[in-house]
Amino acid sequence: MDSNLLVRIHTVSVVLFLLTYMIKTILIFSSKPMLRKYSASTKVLEMIISFVFLVTGVWLFVIIGGIKSMQIIKLVFVFLAIPLAVVGFKKEKKGLALLSLLLVIGAYGISEMSRSKPFIPLKAVAANGNNSTFSAGAVIYQSNCAFCHGADGKKTYRNAPDLTISGLNEDAIKQMLREGKGRMPSYTLVLSEDEINSVAVFVKGLQPLPPIPNP
Repeated sequence: MDSNLLVRIHTVSVVLFLLTYMIKTILIFSSKPMLRKYSASTKVLEMIISFVFLVTGVWLFVIIGGIKSMQIIKLVFVFLAIPLAVVGFKKEKKGLALLSLLLVIGAYGISEMSRSKPFIPLKAVAANGNNSTFSAGAVIYQSNCAFCHGADGKKTYRNAPDLTISGLNEDAIKQMLREGKGRMPSYTLVLSEDEINSVAVFVKGLQPLPPIPNP
């Protein structure tokens, strides 16, 4: 499935999931008979929304192949909210229902905040003790940029450009890393200038060499 379509489906399911919790929380405080009637009539729909919400979320994590620290907090909030909601709405416990809603809202807020946060690269040493600029850039790239661009630069997650055909020179790549563009965040506060230079050298190396002119 196209990653952009998957994200849209996940986003819609998140909004519906949140809306369902809001309606049920309002009803538990205003009219418990209405809550029972609403819960009975939307039980199947709620199960479908919850299933799509969880499956698409996990699917996205699998595609990306990594997770941000803020997203870990989001997952904790969601997995705490669901059992609290089940107990709260079933037993009509207002405190549990409200806490569940607050956790879902918090998870949604954290998700929005983490969109512009980069993955934090691992501080690893180049394999075989090779500490050349290219190898150092490969380490940082694989532990950070490969989430969206892929190990070979061709992943194109959510329309990330194919780095093997981008045609950008090293200076343009450095500027992109410093400033970010579109869904790509700025890495100025994450990578040092030397690390940015190393990544630029590696990314440039993903592009095929120009053909050698005939003598």
